[in-house]
Amino acid sequence: MANVRDYLKEKEKRIDYKEKIRSHKLAIFYRIVLFLLLTAAIAAFVFIQWRDKVFVESIVTGSAPLTIVQGATVKNLGGNVLLYSKDGASCIDAKGNAVWNHTYEMQSPMVAISGQTVAIGDYNGRTIYVMDKNSERGTINTNLPIRDFCVSENGVVAAVLDDSPVTSIYLYNAATGEAFADFKTRMSNSGYPIAIDIASDGSLVAVSYIKVEKGKMVSNIGFYNFSSVGQNYTDNFVSGYVYPEAVIPIVHFMGNDTVFAAADNRRMFFRGRQKPESLSETMISEEVQSVFCDEDHVGLVFFNTAAETAYRVEIYDVNGKKVSEIPFDMEYKEIIFDASGVIIYNENECLIYDWGEKLKYHGIFEERVLCFIPGRNISKHTLVTEEAIQTIQLH
Repeated sequence: MANVRDYLKEKEKRIDYKEKIRSHKLAIFYRIVLFLLLTAAIAAFVFIQWRDKVFVESIVTGSAPLTIVQGATVKNLGGNVLLYSKDGASCIDAKGNAVWNHTYEMQSPMVAISGQTVAIGDYNGRTIYVMDKNSERGTINTNLPIRDFCVSENGVVAAVLDDSPVTSIYLYNAATGEAFADFKTRMSNSGYPIAIDIASDGSLVAVSYIKVEKGKMVSNIGFYNFSSVGQNYTDNFVSGYVYPEAVIPIVHFMGNDTVFAAADNRRMFFRGRQKPESLSETMISEEVQSVFCDEDHVGLVFFNTAAETAYRVEIYDVNGKKVSEIPFDMEYKEIIFDASGVIIYNENECLIYDWGEKLKYHGIFEERVLCFIPGRNISKHTLVTEEAIQTIQLH
């Protein structure tokens, strides 16, 4: 009988011990859940505070002296400052340190920028210099006068050269300076090239041509593939589209497989890594005032005649979908699409919107601003004035 009682007591102890373990595990679980919920609530509160935050002032947190020669143009080159003129070009980092300097003599310098790479050439000249934000990459000498050119991120240059009565388009490797492909166009065939762009990896080229047929303007967009796929096509021409009574002054690669084109009466998107095809085409009844592009977005600026503001910018993504529409009432120099928002600025003031179309900052510059370089977040940026490179913090 005693053994039975002892057994039952031991069993009760084991059950009680298991219950304590279970209760302890539940307590730990509830504490973890409570901690996670509390952390999520704090994160949500901080995010909402950040999302709804409106900045009211800017403070200069750093400044480096800068000398800009008369007639020089200032551009953003991958976060560094590019200065170029008829006499040369230079690259300076945000702290004012010289990265590289190149002298030349040009009458009408032209610049093409793709990400961190820039090509500089003279209209009607025969030399194109290619650099990036860190160093000089090479020099290209053409045998014919330069009419236009573009550059890829990896340093491939597509140049439109005048070989009257033929217009030739050559592709060059900046590292070697050598041409590795070319194709020719005639007014009687495709027409005259008025816009050209190249994919970031240098494998695809898009060209907009214009010609007159029976007294009317006709535009063509041609796509040329210089990978192994394009070798199976005559002159590497893989696809093309005809647009009667249209002028297409802008073609722009968004990465390697999407192309945006703007005509005087429509906007077009094309998609295809090897053989681009029409993705969407939309007629435009209003006059486009300006077009701003990067690899992820396209912005079309219109007069906002039906509203109280002077302008509005319609922003589209790589799929041709409108993702934002922002009305604004400020004369603009440039519109920048940044990961943190949309920046509209001129030499005297700027507007910064988030991607929810909320105005985050409207500020007046204390000095004349030549170039606005967005920072890593919406509150920190770099300004290039006539005398300095400034880092500003919004508060």
